[in-house]
Amino acid sequence: MATSSNERGLGIFFTINVLLVVSILVAGLVAFMQFTGANPLSPSFLEKEPPEIAWLEEPLGIGADPLSLRLRVRDSGAGLDEVVMRISQRNQPKELLKRQVRSGDIHEQEIQIALDPKALELKEGKAELQIVAFDRTLWNNGSTINKTVQVDFIKPRIEVVTPEQNAVAGGTELVFYKVLGKSIERQGVDSGANLYGGFPAKSWDQSFKSYDRVYFAFFPIPPTYDERATPLRIVARDAIGNSAAAPFRYRVRRKRWSNFTLSLDTASAVAIRERLSAYARESIGALTLSDDVAADLRKLTKILAQRDETTLSEVLSVSDAKRLWTGPFGKPVPGYPSNAAGDQRTIKLGEHEIARSTAQGAHFSVSARTTVSSAHAGKVVLVGDLGLLGKTVVIDHGCGISTVYAHLSETAINQGAVISKGDTIGRTGSTGFSAAEGVYFEIRVSGTPVTANEWWDETWVRDHIDNKVGFVLRTLVGASAE
Repeated sequence: MATSSNERGLGIFFTINVLLVVSILVAGLVAFMQFTGANPLSPSFLEKEPPEIAWLEEPLGIGADPLSLRLRVRDSGAGLDEVVMRISQRNQPKELLKRQVRSGDIHEQEIQIALDPKALELKEGKAELQIVAFDRTLWNNGSTINKTVQVDFIKPRIEVVTPEQNAVAGGTELVFYKVLGKSIERQGVDSGANLYGGFPAKSWDQSFKSYDRVYFAFFPIPPTYDERATPLRIVARDAIGNSAAAPFRYRVRRKRWSNFTLSLDTASAVAIRERLSAYARESIGALTLSDDVAADLRKLTKILAQRDETTLSEVLSVSDAKRLWTGPFGKPVPGYPSNAAGDQRTIKLGEHEIARSTAQGAHFSVSARTTVSSAHAGKVVLVGDLGLLGKTVVIDHGCGISTVYAHLSETAINQGAVISKGDTIGRTGSTGFSAAEGVYFEIRVSGTPVTANEWWDETWVRDHIDNKVGFVLRTLVGASAE
């Protein structure tokens, strides 16, 4: 039977309409995907797991200064669609962030935003932080975290107690100060590059037990101190984040440093290379060396110096708040060191220079194996083998003061032991980067090496520490009497 023209026309019309509907649906689908970033064709489009929100730095409160809010948002399924952050006070919400996730990693976003309390016109009291995240599913699953924070604009107030600090480049000084404020979290002497943490004065001894707001801090002076550099200042921060800084008077006398050269013969250099390379391979792993002893020593010295310093920094990152010593420190062995911390050292093999640096400690040479004694009372915080330092003992004496004994042949104490001044800690040796019998000795203040000569000097200890403590006590008693 022949198909009529009307039937053919209806078929064409139907086909065109079907194509038109399909085109509209496809165009709508493409537009939907472009606009929302969602993919309806993905199996995860129908999942119902909401995104995860976690603080990277959870705020303890909001102080007078701007602070950075950092958090991470994750969605392992369809991906993130939108993140919103608000702060509300007295039922008046203010939007801090509204981010449509359209680029980058849609499954994980790190959010960082600066919150300026003054620009937001926040008032002292409570505030509510709210973070909301939505995913790209059909249901637009959402997660919310809320945090109540205290808004407090009162900053700590710092009053310096000791009138002036007289230091020598490469040495140590001591400052006392008051910090007035609530819940002080951190305080100390700030050099711009380091914070030399302070301690409550009552941890010095019972004479200060009634003075909760008085602190002290030992701070080192770099051997290459430059008065044009960032000036030292006392800083304090409370638990919320309010911080304050105050200048204090100090004078630094320059010092002329000596230059000395450690010359190695071939036999000693080869022995040291074998010793250091064995340690490096055991502690680091694969290590490529050459037949050039000087070049190998340069490489090993650079690698192991960094490892040794990292180890010491970690061990000395915390010090006992209680002073475990009284009076001058002793020497690890009888006699005089061949150099001082701060001297400029050059290590050579023949005409080849291996390393040039500032000495961080003093080396005592001995003619025979000798007992090494503790410079003062303290707690042993490290007994172990290091790279350049060899067998090493580290003692924390409290209040940020520590001593390091290295190149030992053997150790006689255990980590964690509490010892007295003069106790045996080991015997001299030539381990690590050492070519002759002896002991390497450092005194550190908040982890920074300083010259030990001051701490061995009874007059310096009396004038710069004992007399200063006496002055502070008289000042406080006088102020209390008023």
